[in-house]
Amino acid sequence: MTHPLLAFMATPMADPETRALRRMRHTWVLLCAALILAVALNPASVSLFGPWGALPALLLLMATPIVGMIYWRAKTRADAAWNRSDHPKGEA
Repeated sequence: MTHPLLAFMATPMADPETRALRRMRHTWVLLCAALILAVALNPASVSLFGPWGALPALLLLMATPIVGMIYWRAKTRADAAWNRSDHPKGEA
């Protein structure tokens, strides 16, 4: 049994998924995981470094949705292009 996050990262999202889309998907998932870790460790980070300790969580909080929007727009465009293209049904 694999973890759902690992299964998500291994599953192509666009048909066919390009290297750039795969790289963006992996980047976005890793940013999400880093954000979870930064939020969980935020109290310890702030107690160690003062107000500057919250900076990693803040930067990840801003970067994650931006990369996510870029990825999902590119994925939607790739899916739409694939659906418009002339290819036999059932062929990936």
